[in-house]
Amino acid sequence: MFKRLLILGLFAVAALPVLAQDYPKFELGGDFSYVRANTTFKNQCSGCTIEGITIPVGSTSQSADLLGGKGEIAYNFNHIVGMVADFGGYDVTGLPKGTGAAATLFTYMFGPRFTYRGSERFQPFGEFLVGGSHISASVSSSGTGIAGVPYYFGTSGNSFALALGGGFDVKVAQHVAIRLFEGDWFMTRFNSTLNSAGRPTAGTQNNFRLAAGIQFRF
Repeated sequence: MFKRLLILGLFAVAALPVLAQDYPKFELGGDFSYVRANTTFKNQCSGCTIEGITIPVGSTSQSADLLGGKGEIAYNFNHIVGMVADFGGYDVTGLPKGTGAAATLFTYMFGPRFTYRGSERFQPFGEFLVGGSHISASVSSSGTGIAGVPYYFGTSGNSFALALGGGFDVKVAQHVAIRLFEGDWFMTRFNSTLNSAGRPTAGTQNNFRLAAGIQFRF
């Protein structure tokens, strides 16, 4: 009898850290995501030309809708503070059909997340992420192109990226939560200005990012 009680006691002591842990150490998530990209193109170069055409000095703004998804992994230091690695991939929608135009955006950001776990079921959070983004765009013809010759034009660029925002998760099972909403101010710094010397320089793009999906907790 004493031996059995001793064994039960050892199991109880070993389980105390687990019972005391009221938060998951690791979280893995997958989300559907939408980005509203806003870009202002500026030309500060008087007399600059492209293909012999003079570019007027001034600025013009354009917006685009991007659809895709993102995944993340988070490590929680305690029940409030965690560190997040966030990776996303998006396609630009609404491009002219029949032109072979395509554009994609990839993001990779890291930073702290602060979660309020006052309720076991409903848990809001805020986060601040920094990292980078990569955009690529192309125009191609798989059939008859210019003068009967198939063509392909492509370009790409890299940029600093920042996301500031938050959202809330709802726990639906012991190791599963649904991310009902996540919203971020998503800033990038792609080249969008032609300076007075005719050289492309970085501009600030103030974008918005929304996401919803599922989280697995361990």
